[in-house]
Amino acid sequence: MIRKAKKEYYQQLIIDQSKDPKSMFAPISCLLGKEEPRKLPPGNMEELAAKFSDFFASKVDTIRTSINNEVDLGAHNILERSFADIRTDAEKELLPTELNYSTRASEKPLEQAKSVEFKMEDRHKECLQKNRSFLCSEISLSAVLLAKLSESGVITDEHVEKLQNSIRNDTMAAAVLHFLIELLPRRGPEAFNLFLEALIESQQKHVADHLKQCLSDVCPEDAGTFERLRSELQSYYKRKLASIHPMPWQQDIYLNLTDVFVERQLKLKTNYKGDERIVTMDDLFTPQQTKEIPRRLLIEGNPGIGKSTICQTLAHEWGKQSCGRHCGTLCVHSFDVLLFFNAGDFIDEESVAHAVQKHILPSDCRITTSELQGVIEAKNVLIIVDAFDEANAGNRTLDRLIKGDILRHKTLLVTSRFNFLQNKLSFFDSKFKVEGYDKEEQLQHVKRYAAHQNIASAPFESMLKEKSIRDLCSNPLNLTLLCLLREEDTQLMITRTALYTSIHRIIRRKAGERMHLTEAEVEESLLRPLYQFAFEAHQKNETVVREKDSKKVKNFQRICQVGYLTNEVIISRLQEEVRFQFTHKTFVEFLTAKHIAEMDREERLNWLQHLRYDNCYIWIKGLAIDDRFKVEQNDPILGFLFGLLEEESAELNQMASLVMEETHFSSEHHPISSLDSPCEAFHQLLRLIAELNNDVPQELADFICKRRPPLIKIYAGCSVSCMKGMLKLCNLRFQPPIPMNVYLGFSRDEEEKMSFVQKLIECKNIECSKIRIMPRNDTKLWNMVSEWRIGQANSVQQVSIDCGFIKANPCEEFSFGNHLSELELDEFKPSCFYLLEAALHKPLTSLQLIHCDELDDRCISLIHQLLRNQRLQRVQLTSSLWQPQHFGFFLADFAQMENLQSLEITLKNSTDEEMRSLESILKRNKLSELTIYSDYSGRLYSVLNDSFNSMSSLRELHLPRVDIIDFPNLRHLDLINFSLLRYSKLNDNWIAVLSDALRSWRNLQQLRIDFDSRVSDAECSLRELFEAIAGCHRLQILHFDHLEMGDSVVPSVCRMIESLKQLRIFTSIRQRDKSLTEEGFKQLEPIIKRNGLNIYMN
Repeated sequence: MIRKAKKEYYQQLIIDQSKDPKSMFAPISCLLGKEEPRKLPPGNMEELAAKFSDFFASKVDTIRTSINNEVDLGAHNILERSFADIRTDAEKELLPTELNYSTRASEKPLEQAKSVEFKMEDRHKECLQKNRSFLCSEISLSAVLLAKLSESGVITDEHVEKLQNSIRNDTMAAAVLHFLIELLPRRGPEAFNLFLEALIESQQKHVADHLKQCLSDVCPEDAGTFERLRSELQSYYKRKLASIHPMPWQQDIYLNLTDVFVERQLKLKTNYKGDERIVTMDDLFTPQQTKEIPRRLLIEGNPGIGKSTICQTLAHEWGKQSCGRHCGTLCVHSFDVLLFFNAGDFIDEESVAHAVQKHILPSDCRITTSELQGVIEAKNVLIIVDAFDEANAGNRTLDRLIKGDILRHKTLLVTSRFNFLQNKLSFFDSKFKVEGYDKEEQLQHVKRYAAHQNIASAPFESMLKEKSIRDLCSNPLNLTLLCLLREEDTQLMITRTALYTSIHRIIRRKAGERMHLTEAEVEESLLRPLYQFAFEAHQKNETVVREKDSKKVKNFQRICQVGYLTNEVIISRLQEEVRFQFTHKTFVEFLTAKHIAEMDREERLNWLQHLRYDNCYIWIKGLAIDDRFKVEQNDPILGFLFGLLEEESAELNQMASLVMEETHFSSEHHPISSLDSPCEAFHQLLRLIAELNNDVPQELADFICKRRPPLIKIYAGCSVSCMKGMLKLCNLRFQPPIPMNVYLGFSRDEEEKMSFVQKLIECKNIECSKIRIMPRNDTKLWNMVSEWRIGQANSVQQVSIDCGFIKANPCEEFSFGNHLSELELDEFKPSCFYLLEAALHKPLTSLQLIHCDELDDRCISLIHQLLRNQRLQRVQLTSSLWQPQHFGFFLADFAQMENLQSLEITLKNSTDEEMRSLESILKRNKLSELTIYSDYSGRLYSVLNDSFNSMSSLRELHLPRVDIIDFPNLRHLDLINFSLLRYSKLNDNWIAVLSDALRSWRNLQQLRIDFDSRVSDAECSLRELFEAIAGCHRLQILHFDHLEMGDSVVPSVCRMIESLKQLRIFTSIRQRDKSLTEEGFKQLEPIIKRNGLNIYMN
């Protein structure tokens, strides 16, 4: 009867509106809730009515169940439920469209789940369905319960209103049933657990306990299920993961994993400072900083460095289920179950169990998701997820897994390229990084390769000695490809672009031979469409493409025969959906670059202009807003593109010009606080130059020389490509030579770093003016100083030494060259006195002792002697903040220095005589830079404020922990760099003083303000401050610490940044933004993300 009535209803609806097709389907479009136009199914009136009738018919069982339960829902509720079912099913079957899965990170979890069509887990649905009668009789939809459900986002205000109307018009049981059938199951995977919490908080704990007990009965861990699953996984991993296919175009070429795998060493980050230590793969799962077993592990590394091979090895070893030499340690064999996924396997999956069923188990396996869930929850499980960077967008289930929202007590190992998990680092207990092969590992790799191929290893060993390819050999993928190429061609490839170009030529030639085509025909009819296909896949950050996407490409099956694509998906065994995979993401990037290289100039320029060239870090926890980007993420594509354009002079210059402009290559660069920081954005040009097979072309060289930077810095975090590009710059004729500072941290390959510095020293076009070294011990210190001839006329004359690991004098003859001009000693201690002795009688212009927490009489005497040097222009004597020392007894020496221009000192309880010496130094009006760390007594305030009137030469002033209200004379200065450091006391009156000073500093270029987190700043005062900063039109760098950012001040911040046209870096760390709403951030976002602005907010 119901079916007939609904059929007649829709037949009449179609007849009434048949004259206007758009209006005819308007009710249907409304039901489906889609704004975009639909492609309607073909058919006459009767056929369409019959289709809709079939949908209604499928709902009869649900309606009949309601009647049998003797619950009077009323006609309105029945019709409403039927409409909801039509909407869900019609989207799946009748009117298929591409669902929009894009979400904002700021959406509430449940709203986000709803927007991507996530549903409740099957086991939760089953639990609710089996307990409907119990729940209808026991649950009270009280005001407290509804309020809790609304607060957590399980239901909306509209839902609350409907439920309350149902309670008034029908019965409580009817309202509960409507909630259980129509609302709760559609509110996302988190809804069930939030429902249980709401029950407990509304005095209905007995109902929650009943559901929890039922849930444990629904998915019990069955011994038989566990054994079947374990056996299935072991068999699969042993067979499927036993070999590596390094060349995608020849699947018959494979390397046995056990034979060729080289045991990798990993660097484990040990503290927040970035300190690291080397661990082996055996130590992956052992407790590190604490005694707790790590549950979330991260392995990061560059492309082709071996992350996937590590995962494959772990899974394969577990599949063999033999501890062997691992016996007695917490190793991979300690886990009952190992689940190995690609990150993309979790997209569109409701749970880990669903992902296992779809991507790991065969289609004829009879293990249900409920049974899988039971095993996963009951057993010791290791989940390995490879290639997070390839499927990080919209991967909600994987995000929940990383955060511990699900399976918190199971072990998760994730691999990724660098920079893709910066916002999630706090969730990982252990963070590792894979570095390139050292020389021993390279040798081991080629020997194993030769043994596997049953050929002599000598040609490969000699290949390792070629300096031109040394950086390529450190990458396992590149080294394997070099070995394969060496078998076929003895010509060496010295860049990554040259290597992959050679591989590409072989692919093209072999494809032509197989398919009886000329290479030109292969290029035109097969490869160029493949370049386009790879470009589109890269734009979506995909290495796996679905069959429906492949149908858009003409001759796709023949394109697959070329060899870059395979229809075998990593781990997946289902045949329900054909999918194609590029063997490695690096091949996608190379093919993408080929497509871009073949664009016309305007199209390519347009693509390049739409890339991001500014580092961005925005993390606002309260709004779940997260946006992070580093310029290095452009490198894989741009590096290949630059190398491919090497012979195209005009195109190469166009690209280099754009990169130089966008990354401010020619500008003066902001000093990085940490010397171990990754390299700066403008280093992108260096990395691109490294991809040139030959020297820099003359036209490009002339262009670079005209736009030379004032200074280049190489950091410990710089890549091999940065250093290789820097050496290529050495061949350019810069006049005068470019000064360069080199900061060297710890390195596995110290010999390589030593060689790099030596080449810079010998270069005539680069002035290696300063080097920072971090020797591991006394002997290393002496080796560096003597080998680089530090202080000699033809070598580096400025040195910074980290003294943290130095314990004694390495030799009696320790000395610097007679031309040493700058000495900086970090973490200096009395045992390092011989460094001061070695600097005596040297023509020093700069002496800096940093984090110096102890001086004995000998050291004090040596410093007094050094300060008699009238050449000194810069002196720094500072202690650590947590152990402040007093160096005021040196002020009398400073007062005698005629050429002193920069002074940085720590003072504590200064005497009157010391204050008079300081006043003499300040009023001499020769200082251009001043920093004083002190408790700031009234006498010191007075000396400083009185002196400001006569310090017209001062350009940089840094004042920690001061009451700025005591410095009204600040406005008389003409500063280009000003800092209020370490949470200076700023209230409304003080902000007024600072604002007044800022209005007078028209040449200000850098500004840093550290607010006091304990003081709430008035909005009107902040607006006055932002208005004053907005007047500093030459400002390039703006830094806030503990800024109180709320919606009310956002317009002022926007106006401030908009007015600062030259601003290149905006930083706001430890931001107090609890009152910042999503609406406020939407107003701020386009302003702070403008082109040319590097942004850091958290």
